[in-house]
Amino acid sequence: MEKVIYAIQVSTLIGSGLEILGVKIGQSKDIYSTLRQYKRSNTEVKILNLWEVNPSLNPVECEKGVQKIAEKYAYKRDGEKFIFLQNTYQDFVENVNLLLRSKEKVKLKREVRRKDEYAGEKPSSIVFLEKEYKVNSWRDVLCKIAEEIYKHKSDFSPAFEIRGSKRIYFTMDKKELVDPLKVGNTSVFCEGNLSANQIMRIIKKLLEKFDYNQNDLEVRF
Repeated sequence: MEKVIYAIQVSTLIGSGLEILGVKIGQSKDIYSTLRQYKRSNTEVKILNLWEVNPSLNPVECEKGVQKIAEKYAYKRDGEKFIFLQNTYQDFVENVNLLLRSKEKVKLKREVRRKDEYAGEKPSSIVFLEKEYKVNSWRDVLCKIAEEIYKHKSDFSPAFEIRGSKRIYFTMDKKELVDPLKVGNTSVFCEGNLSANQIMRIIKKLLEKFDYNQNDLEVRF
Protein backbone atom coordinates (compact mmCIF):
# COMPACT_ATOMS: atom_id res chain seq x y z
CA MET A 1 0.00 0.00 0.00
CA GLU A 2 1.34 3.44 -0.92
CA LYS A 3 2.23 5.90 1.78
CA VAL A 4 -0.14 8.74 2.60
CA ILE A 5 -0.11 11.79 4.82
CA TYR A 6 -3.05 11.73 7.20
CA ALA A 7 -4.98 14.11 9.44
CA ILE A 8 -6.95 12.17 12.07
CA GLN A 9 -9.32 13.82 14.53
CA VAL A 10 -8.54 12.39 17.99
CA SER A 11 -10.55 14.79 20.15
CA THR A 12 -13.32 17.38 19.91
CA LEU A 13 -14.48 20.01 22.35
CA ILE A 14 -17.56 22.15 21.72
CA GLY A 15 -18.66 24.90 24.05
CA SER A 16 -20.31 28.30 23.69
CA GLY A 17 -20.41 27.84 19.94
CA LEU A 18 -16.64 27.25 19.75
CA GLU A 19 -15.39 23.99 18.25
CA ILE A 20 -11.87 22.83 19.10
CA LEU A 21 -10.34 19.96 17.17
CA GLY A 22 -7.41 17.85 18.30
CA VAL A 23 -5.79 16.53 15.12
CA LYS A 24 -2.90 14.09 14.70
CA ILE A 25 -0.86 14.56 11.52
CA GLY A 26 1.53 11.89 10.30
CA GLN A 27 2.35 9.48 7.52
CA SER A 28 1.40 5.86 7.04
CA LYS A 29 1.97 3.11 4.50
CA ASP A 30 -1.07 1.26 5.83
CA ILE A 31 -3.78 3.67 6.91
CA TYR A 32 -6.03 0.82 8.06
CA SER A 33 -3.41 -0.33 10.57
CA THR A 34 -2.84 3.25 11.68
CA LEU A 35 -6.57 3.68 12.27
CA ARG A 36 -6.66 0.51 14.34
CA GLN A 37 -3.87 1.88 16.49
CA TYR A 38 -5.75 5.09 17.21
CA LYS A 39 -9.00 3.20 17.75
CA ARG A 40 -7.49 1.19 20.60
CA SER A 41 -7.38 4.31 22.74
CA ASN A 42 -10.39 6.14 21.30
CA THR A 43 -13.18 4.49 19.30
CA GLU A 44 -14.48 7.87 18.13
CA VAL A 45 -11.44 8.85 16.07
CA LYS A 46 -12.00 9.61 12.40
CA ILE A 47 -10.02 10.55 9.35
CA LEU A 48 -10.41 14.16 8.34
CA ASN A 49 -8.13 14.18 5.29
CA LEU A 50 -5.65 12.04 3.38
CA TRP A 51 -3.08 13.25 0.89
CA GLU A 52 -0.85 11.46 -1.59
CA VAL A 53 2.87 11.84 -1.03
CA ASN A 54 4.55 14.23 -3.46
CA PRO A 55 6.68 11.95 -5.73
CA SER A 56 9.46 14.55 -5.81
CA LEU A 57 9.82 14.34 -2.02
CA ASN A 58 10.14 11.47 0.45
CA PRO A 59 7.26 10.77 2.88
CA VAL A 60 9.11 12.25 5.87
CA GLU A 61 9.65 15.53 4.03
CA CYS A 62 5.99 15.63 3.03
CA GLU A 63 4.88 14.95 6.59
CA LYS A 64 7.12 17.68 7.98
CA GLY A 65 5.90 20.07 5.29
CA VAL A 66 2.26 19.47 6.20
CA GLN A 67 3.03 19.87 9.90
CA LYS A 68 4.83 23.13 9.18
CA ILE A 69 1.70 24.43 7.45
CA ALA A 70 -0.43 23.19 10.36
CA GLU A 71 1.68 25.20 12.81
CA LYS A 72 0.62 28.39 11.04
CA TYR A 73 -3.07 27.68 11.50
CA ALA A 74 -3.20 25.69 14.74
CA TYR A 75 -3.78 27.31 18.11
CA LYS A 76 -1.02 25.17 19.59
CA ARG A 77 1.00 22.03 18.94
CA ASP A 78 1.69 19.04 21.18
CA GLY A 79 4.03 16.68 19.34
CA GLU A 80 2.17 15.35 16.32
CA LYS A 81 -1.12 16.68 17.72
CA PHE A 82 -2.39 20.09 16.61
CA ILE A 83 -5.21 22.04 18.22
CA PHE A 84 -7.36 23.94 15.71
CA LEU A 85 -9.98 26.54 16.62
CA GLN A 86 -13.27 26.85 14.71
CA ASN A 87 -12.60 27.22 10.97
CA THR A 88 -8.81 27.32 11.07
CA TYR A 89 -8.61 23.61 10.24
CA GLN A 90 -10.38 24.16 6.92
CA ASP A 91 -8.00 27.02 6.10
CA PHE A 92 -5.11 24.64 6.79
CA VAL A 93 -6.62 21.95 4.51
CA GLU A 94 -7.12 24.38 1.64
CA ASN A 95 -3.45 25.32 1.76
CA VAL A 96 -2.26 21.71 1.91
CA ASN A 97 -4.48 20.90 -1.07
CA LEU A 98 -2.43 23.37 -3.09
CA LEU A 99 0.65 21.23 -2.52
CA LEU A 100 -0.54 17.63 -2.23
CA ARG A 101 -3.28 15.69 -3.98
CA SER A 102 -6.21 14.85 -1.74
CA LYS A 103 -7.22 11.20 -1.50
CA GLU A 104 -10.61 9.72 -0.70
CA LYS A 105 -11.12 9.40 3.03
CA VAL A 106 -11.26 5.94 4.57
CA LYS A 107 -14.07 5.30 7.01
CA LEU A 108 -13.15 3.72 10.31
CA LYS A 109 -15.34 0.66 10.77
CA ARG A 110 -16.65 -0.15 14.22
CA GLU A 111 -15.58 -3.71 14.83
CA VAL A 112 -15.30 -6.08 17.76
CA ARG A 113 -11.69 -6.41 18.83
CA ARG A 114 -10.34 -9.71 17.60
CA LYS A 115 -8.34 -11.91 19.90
CA ASP A 116 -5.68 -12.09 17.19
CA GLU A 117 -5.77 -8.42 16.19
CA TYR A 118 -1.96 -8.15 15.98
CA ALA A 119 -1.43 -11.52 14.31
CA GLY A 120 0.01 -11.16 10.83
CA GLU A 121 1.10 -7.56 11.43
CA LYS A 122 4.80 -6.74 11.22
CA PRO A 123 5.91 -3.53 12.93
CA SER A 124 8.35 -1.29 11.06
CA SER A 125 8.80 1.39 13.71
CA ILE A 126 7.41 2.72 16.97
CA VAL A 127 6.90 6.26 18.20
CA PHE A 128 7.34 6.52 21.94
CA LEU A 129 7.26 9.88 23.72
CA GLU A 130 7.40 11.59 20.31
CA LYS A 131 10.62 9.83 19.24
CA GLU A 132 10.63 7.25 16.45
CA TYR A 133 12.60 4.00 16.60
CA LYS A 134 13.02 1.45 13.82
CA VAL A 135 12.10 -2.14 14.71
CA ASN A 136 12.06 -5.41 12.82
CA SER A 137 9.86 -7.56 15.03
CA TRP A 138 7.47 -7.55 17.98
CA ARG A 139 10.37 -8.72 20.15
CA ASP A 140 12.19 -5.52 19.17
CA VAL A 141 9.12 -3.50 20.18
CA LEU A 142 9.04 -5.06 23.65
CA CYS A 143 12.77 -4.61 24.23
CA LYS A 144 12.83 -1.02 22.98
CA ILE A 145 9.88 0.09 25.11
CA ALA A 146 11.38 -1.59 28.18
CA GLU A 147 14.76 0.02 27.43
CA GLU A 148 13.31 3.52 27.07
CA ILE A 149 11.27 3.19 30.25
CA TYR A 150 14.38 1.98 32.06
CA LYS A 151 16.22 5.12 30.86
CA HIS A 152 13.44 7.48 31.96
CA LYS A 153 12.59 5.95 35.33
CA SER A 154 14.90 5.70 38.32
CA ASP A 155 13.27 2.49 39.54
CA PHE A 156 12.43 -0.27 37.06
CA SER A 157 11.37 -2.78 39.72
CA PRO A 158 7.59 -2.34 39.08
CA ALA A 159 8.17 -4.16 35.78
CA PHE A 160 9.07 -7.31 37.72
CA GLU A 161 5.52 -7.36 39.08
CA ILE A 162 4.11 -8.02 35.60
CA ARG A 163 3.55 -11.77 35.56
CA GLY A 164 1.36 -14.41 34.00
CA SER A 165 -0.24 -17.21 35.96
CA LYS A 166 2.85 -19.37 35.51
CA ARG A 167 5.37 -17.09 33.83
CA ILE A 168 7.43 -14.01 34.52
CA TYR A 169 8.28 -11.50 31.82
CA PHE A 170 11.07 -9.35 33.29
CA THR A 171 13.95 -10.51 35.46
CA MET A 172 17.63 -10.01 36.25
CA ASP A 173 18.22 -13.77 35.94
CA LYS A 174 17.85 -14.92 32.35
CA LYS A 175 17.69 -18.56 33.48
CA GLU A 176 14.15 -17.86 34.65
CA LEU A 177 13.00 -17.21 31.07
CA VAL A 178 12.30 -19.56 28.17
CA ASP A 179 13.78 -17.24 25.54
CA PRO A 180 15.62 -14.40 27.33
CA LEU A 181 16.15 -11.11 25.51
CA LYS A 182 18.54 -8.51 26.90
CA VAL A 183 16.96 -5.09 27.38
CA GLY A 184 19.48 -2.73 25.76
CA ASN A 185 22.61 -2.22 27.84
CA THR A 186 20.78 -2.89 31.09
CA SER A 187 21.03 -5.90 33.37
CA VAL A 188 17.36 -6.73 32.73
CA PHE A 189 16.07 -9.54 30.55
CA CYS A 190 12.59 -9.95 29.09
CA GLU A 191 10.78 -12.99 27.78
CA GLY A 192 10.97 -13.40 24.02
CA ASN A 193 8.82 -16.49 23.64
CA LEU A 194 5.60 -14.52 23.20
CA SER A 195 3.03 -13.83 20.50
CA ALA A 196 2.42 -10.36 19.11
CA ASN A 197 -0.79 -10.08 21.14
CA GLN A 198 0.92 -11.18 24.35
CA ILE A 199 3.68 -8.64 23.80
CA MET A 200 1.19 -5.79 23.33
CA ARG A 201 -0.69 -6.79 26.47
CA ILE A 202 2.58 -6.75 28.42
CA ILE A 203 3.54 -3.37 26.94
CA LYS A 204 0.17 -1.90 27.95
CA LYS A 205 0.78 -3.13 31.50
CA LEU A 206 4.25 -1.56 31.40
CA LEU A 207 2.79 1.78 30.39
CA GLU A 208 0.23 1.57 33.18
CA LYS A 209 2.84 0.60 35.78
CA PHE A 210 4.98 3.61 34.98
CA ASP A 211 2.11 6.09 34.56
CA TYR A 212 2.41 6.57 30.82
CA ASN A 213 -0.58 7.28 28.63
CA GLN A 214 -1.53 4.74 25.97
CA ASN A 215 -1.27 7.59 23.45
CA ASP A 216 2.44 7.92 24.29
CA LEU A 217 3.04 4.87 22.09
CA GLU A 218 2.24 4.31 18.43
CA VAL A 219 3.23 1.15 16.54
CA ARG A 220 3.65 1.70 12.82
CA PHE A 221 3.46 -1.00 10.15
